[in-house]
Amino acid sequence: MFPVRKLLLGNQSSASLLETCTSVKQAFQIHAQIILNGLHNHIFTLSRLISFFALLDSAALAHSRLIFSSIDRPNLFIWNTMIRGYSRSESPLDSVVLYKSMLAQGFVSPNNFTFPFLANSCARLSNIRIGLEIHSHIMKYGFESDVFIKNSLMHLYSFFGCLDLAQQLFDESCDRDLVSFNTMINGYARGGRPINALNLFAEMLVPGIRPDEFTIVALLSACSMLNDPKTGQQIHLLMYKNSGFDDSNLLLRSSLVDMYAKCGWMKMADRVFHTTGTSKSAMAWSSMVSGYAKSGEIEIARQLFDEMPERDIVSWTAMMSAYSQSGHYNEALKLFAEMERLGVIPDEVTMVTVLSACAQLGALDFGKKLLQYIKGRSFDQNVILSTAIVDMYSKCGNIESALDVFYGVVEKSKTVFLFNSVISGLAQHGLGKKAMAVYREMKSLGLRPDGVTFVGLLCACSHGGLVEEGKNLFDSMVEEHGIEPQIEHYGCMVDLLGRGGFLKDAYDFIERMPIEANLVIWGALLSACRIHENIEMGEIAGKRLLELDPDHAGRYILLSNMLADSNRWEDAQRVRKQMEERGISKPAGLSYVELNGSLHHFSASDGSWRQDKKMDLMLEEMAKRLRSVGYVPNTRRVSFDIDEEEKEDVVSYHSEKLALAFGLMNLGPAITIRIVKNLRICGDCHTSFKLVSEIFRREIVVRDRIRFHHFKNGLCSCMDYW
Repeated sequence: MFPVRKLLLGNQSSASLLETCTSVKQAFQIHAQIILNGLHNHIFTLSRLISFFALLDSAALAHSRLIFSSIDRPNLFIWNTMIRGYSRSESPLDSVVLYKSMLAQGFVSPNNFTFPFLANSCARLSNIRIGLEIHSHIMKYGFESDVFIKNSLMHLYSFFGCLDLAQQLFDESCDRDLVSFNTMINGYARGGRPINALNLFAEMLVPGIRPDEFTIVALLSACSMLNDPKTGQQIHLLMYKNSGFDDSNLLLRSSLVDMYAKCGWMKMADRVFHTTGTSKSAMAWSSMVSGYAKSGEIEIARQLFDEMPERDIVSWTAMMSAYSQSGHYNEALKLFAEMERLGVIPDEVTMVTVLSACAQLGALDFGKKLLQYIKGRSFDQNVILSTAIVDMYSKCGNIESALDVFYGVVEKSKTVFLFNSVISGLAQHGLGKKAMAVYREMKSLGLRPDGVTFVGLLCACSHGGLVEEGKNLFDSMVEEHGIEPQIEHYGCMVDLLGRGGFLKDAYDFIERMPIEANLVIWGALLSACRIHENIEMGEIAGKRLLELDPDHAGRYILLSNMLADSNRWEDAQRVRKQMEERGISKPAGLSYVELNGSLHHFSASDGSWRQDKKMDLMLEEMAKRLRSVGYVPNTRRVSFDIDEEEKEDVVSYHSEKLALAFGLMNLGPAITIRIVKNLRICGDCHTSFKLVSEIFRREIVVRDRIRFHHFKNGLCSCMDYW
């Protein structure tokens, strides 16, 4: 406690006390003594008191506002102090409100210290419009050449991704300092222009401006984006050559680890990581976990995660993301459950990661539990999270709920990513016309489609049979939007034309393509030839496929099935023999269905389901009731060296039928049976599923490798067009 009664004799002594003040409690004591000593009307004393409270924390800022409100005519220093305080607070808009109040009163005018605070406030707001207004005021008052103000404006524009405007300000500046270069380099790195960031750094070295740690961190981030560890290594060497860098700087070392790990140089990442000693940051640990996972060494990643002395939410999320990126989606969900049990609170990034794992697995029940958690938190209106929820619902077969979430997002918050997610979801469900309607809504909001948008739209047209619409979309990519078609777009067009029966047009399209056709494109043509029974062209496509990838089982199977469908048994047998000679085996069919948040896997090859007598009884019941309506198993594609009875047994125990039997046994009659399959659903299963949906009066949703099939009342949403 201060002996303030004796010391507070005038303005200077009170100001001196505030300079040595270390807590709000002490400042309150000083304020009380200021009032007792009759100094509460002295502007100098009040300005120092306001400055202390305004720049301390949000609670103290409220007290400074009370003092501020008691002053009849605050001077410019006090206005600037309050504007600065709010620019750093949770309410940056209040700094702009204060600025407008200052202008309205008309007693003081802003100076060169006012505008940097305002520009920083605008950078933290969700709308750049206010920032543009502040820029116009800067020009009105003649401060556009001030280096500090220009740096603040560059930061504002780069923060909102307006990098060309930021660059224009930079180019017009005659007095560039380290902050100017750092602002632009960081802006380019954050805005996805890593080459610009590196080029600007080279320009910065010409006048002899020395980089600091913030420069290096941004440059390492740029190298990560470019996957350019060699340039990153040169920057690493520059750090050692520059005596201004502290060898123990934790931020720099963590950024180095992150860069090497993201670029796949795990030996270098490990070397820097272990030379850091015991003071390793959570960021460095997380980067190592992610790096090893990306390199396919998931066990080392988990070992590092388990060795971490302290795990923050970033570390947990990194490990979950590592599992998801390596295809271990179930492990990601288990880890989330463990994190929740330990009381670690997830953030938006965590929820996006786990929702993505649910989407890949088709784990709708688990995803719904996550949504209940999200609704109880403040981040339930996050548009990135909304995009992940749309994706989860779409990939789990519940496109209606995906659309509900999409339309629940206010128009001004909708992004291209959100539209892309819902368009892709509609495409998977074969809802081409609805996808086109959503696209028209996207354009009406002034959002510019990107390459991903057109992949989704072209797929939607392909699965929906909208050939002319697809052609027009492909043409509009270049003519209307200036988007250069990539291999994915060409593949979609071949699929569109082929599925529509325009096989000659599809083949001619491949021949005219400016880039070499890949496996996906020839595979799309072969699939179309199988659907439309064009054996001659199918053999051409099959030959090209086997030339490009002679070790992929799917190519042989697709070609063999097409030949078998046309009763060319010897040719089909020859293709299968080629496959056997190369030691290639057909991938095992795997299907799974969710029950009470747990996934139950089924494979005909492992026979584990035979241990459950109830499963046998349900499969027999299914077969009996199917035969009663005239169903005959389609055995045309089953191996040729077994008798007909064995062939029927093979098709009766496909993995999706096992999953269906399990669903009929365990899920109530009002619950939709949702099945995820790793391969395409076969023709026999497709036929039997339609009949089962009618016989058992059940709604069944199957997600195969290509698309969704919604079976209801004896029909499928694909209209037998898959």
